[in-house]
Amino acid sequence: MKIAFCGSGEVAVPSLAALHQAGQEILAVYTQPPRKAGRGGKLRPTPVAQRATALGLRVVAVENINREGHPEAIAASGAAMLAVVDFGQIISRQVRQTTPLGAVCMHVSLLPELRGAAPVNWAIIRGLARTGVTTFRVVREIDAGPIFLQEALEIGPEETAEELRGRLAVLGGALLVRTTEGLAAAGTLEAYEQDHAAATMAPKLEKADGRLDFAQSAATLANRIRGTWPWPGAHADFIHAGGSKSVRVILARARAHAGGGGATPGTLGPDLRINTADGAIELLELQVAGKRLMTWRDFVNGYRAAAGDRFATVQE
Repeated sequence: MKIAFCGSGEVAVPSLAALHQAGQEILAVYTQPPRKAGRGGKLRPTPVAQRATALGLRVVAVENINREGHPEAIAASGAAMLAVVDFGQIISRQVRQTTPLGAVCMHVSLLPELRGAAPVNWAIIRGLARTGVTTFRVVREIDAGPIFLQEALEIGPEETAEELRGRLAVLGGALLVRTTEGLAAAGTLEAYEQDHAAATMAPKLEKADGRLDFAQSAATLANRIRGTWPWPGAHADFIHAGGSKSVRVILARARAHAGGGGATPGTLGPDLRINTADGAIELLELQVAGKRLMTWRDFVNGYRAAAGDRFATVQE
C-alpha cells in the first residue's frame, strides 16, 4: 500500500520502522520542523525525521500540514492512506479526504479511555493495571474516531512512563501494520464506533503535575512519581533534619508500602522510607537537579540521608 506518514515524536518511530519493514510504500514522511534543543540551541530534527532519513525516505517538514499546498501534494502523490502517529498537528477534513482510505491513527491507550496528549502518563498516575494501543479512523474530534484494532498490555508495578511509552510504541507499530494490511485487503477490516459516554481524558502535562504532596497515600505518590518521569518529573526538596541544607531532587521510581502511618508525612523513617498518609514510599531511583539519575542507595551515601531527614513539597 502507498502511504503518506505523519509523525514527529519518539512514539511514532517504531510505527514508521514497522511499516517500512513490512514492505509498505511510504511516499513521504510529514513531520514537525526542526526545533532548537540542547544548551547550544542548535536546530534538531524530530526523532521521526532522523529515522526517516536513515531509512532513505523523503522527509517533508511542515509547520501546518493543512496549508501551503500540502493537501494538494498528498492528493497528487497517489497515497492510499495517511498513517498518523504522535504527529502534533490537527489533521483537517480536507487532508483526510486526500486519500481513498482517509487518515488512520495509532494511539497509545485503549480508546475511548485516555483521549488526549499524555495517555501513558495518566495511565500510571491514575493507577491503572493495564493499558494498550488502538488504531482508529481520524475524525474532527480528538481521538474519537471509529476503532479498527486494539491490543492491551499490563502495566508493570514499578514501570515508569518512559518505559511504558517505549513498550507501547513497539506494540502500536505492529498493530498499525496489521491495520494497514487489513485495509489493503478490501472488506477484511471494519471499524466500529467508540462508546463516547465512557471516554476519559489525558490532558497535556504541566510542570505542576510533578508537584508532590506527601500527605497523600503511598500508592498515589508512587504512581505520580513513576507517571511523571522523565517530564515534568516528581520534584521535591530534600532537607536534612537540622534544616541547614536542602537540595532539589526529581524522584524517578518508587515502590509503595501500605500500613502504618502516624509519622510526619515526608520524613524518613528508620528504614529510610518516606512516610506518607497511610504507609511509606521506598525510593528506588532519583535525580539531583543538574545531575545524572542515581539509585537511592547512592543518594543516601552521597548526601548522608538519615532517619529524620525529610522530603518537602516544592513551594512554587
